[in-house]
Amino acid sequence: MPEVRAVLEDVAQIARGNLWWMSWNTLLAMLPAVLALLVFRYDGRRRLGWWAGVTTIVLFLPNAPYVVTDLVHLRGDVAQAGSDATVYAGVLPMYAAFIAVGFGCYAIVLSEAGRAVRAAGRPRLVLPMEIGLHALCALGVLLGRVARLNSWDTVTQPEGTLERALDTLTWRASPAVLVVLFVVIWLGHAVVRTLARGLSAATSRRPLSAA
Repeated sequence: MPEVRAVLEDVAQIARGNLWWMSWNTLLAMLPAVLALLVFRYDGRRRLGWWAGVTTIVLFLPNAPYVVTDLVHLRGDVAQAGSDATVYAGVLPMYAAFIAVGFGCYAIVLSEAGRAVRAAGRPRLVLPMEIGLHALCALGVLLGRVARLNSWDTVTQPEGTLERALDTLTWRASPAVLVVLFVVIWLGHAVVRTLARGLSAATSRRPLSAA
């Protein structure tokens, strides 16, 4: 049908415009999740390399929930869409999948970190750890979106990073923004974790098919 073809072409055009930044931000979101699966499941002695891995995970972790701030591009894509069908069938699902991947990666990191903490015999530290990571990521997202700082700037440009971070944190609206970001990150993680647990429970209850 011509209408369907027009919608598909419209969606493809918008997707091509978003391909670079969505792919890059998805890669940055996936990096800490991949590292978490390697680092937190390592059963050997925790030497300097292991702690370097943990540090890298923490530095890059804000990139996972950062994807929610990319909704700033949504308005432009909706305006570019040639029809409501393009918005509902293409643009909104595209952003939903993008954000779901980011928070899915975030949930993986917190799940693996929590497993490692429990394995170390410190289960009571899991909740404080999660709250601390939510807060740290809220700060990281603020600095990434407002100050345009990258995770690696801490290492490559430490002095400039500190200066730009202080300028951002002295911004009058920064406390309110940090609270909003913390709540969004906490809710996003809670939703993904609940869905994952529900899916896992449903899968475990599914009867085995006859051989």
